[in-house]
Amino acid sequence: MRQLVQPDTLWEKVRQGHSTAFRTLFDTYWEELYHYAVRVLKDGSAAQDAIQCLFVHLWESHTDLPHVTSVPAYLRAALRNRLLNAIRDEQLYQQHVGQFGEAVASADNSLLDTIHFRETESALLRSIDQLPDRMKTAFYMHRIQHLTVAEIAQRLGSSEQTIRNQINTALRRIRVQWHVLPFLLLYILN
Repeated sequence: MRQLVQPDTLWEKVRQGHSTAFRTLFDTYWEELYHYAVRVLKDGSAAQDAIQCLFVHLWESHTDLPHVTSVPAYLRAALRNRLLNAIRDEQLYQQHVGQFGEAVASADNSLLDTIHFRETESALLRSIDQLPDRMKTAFYMHRIQHLTVAEIAQRLGSSEQTIRNQINTALRRIRVQWHVLPFLLLYILN
């Protein structure tokens, strides 16, 4: 970690809402946090997403941040908790996908099942339609048209990180709306 100013002074300025101090905090600790996250997740893109989410959370809740005695230790602990949640969520997601696949393979393809599936799919599409326009477009291009993040970024004139964030935010919003039907949702979104 590069240290340009005292971490506790920097932290206090962030808590007070100084955007320059926040940028310095990010620049100072990003690389070490990234290497830590990559070691845990084994995925650079997921590591970047986790760190970005952490820093977004820090900025959005800067007035509620605690006083800390060690900024690096606090950031590592906060990131570790996010990474553990991401791992848990991914394992749960994979488990549900597997269970749903088994259920579909053994299900009777009756007309009633088909009608129910189409109604549920239609409701899911309505949920997707409620997303903000750029987020909906990025999500649709990625999940329906199967374009890569790089292709979407190029077509929309955005950064790849912005596209990843839009897709991840869309997934989170849809999952929150559809928590009662996780198996179907996971099948359709996969």
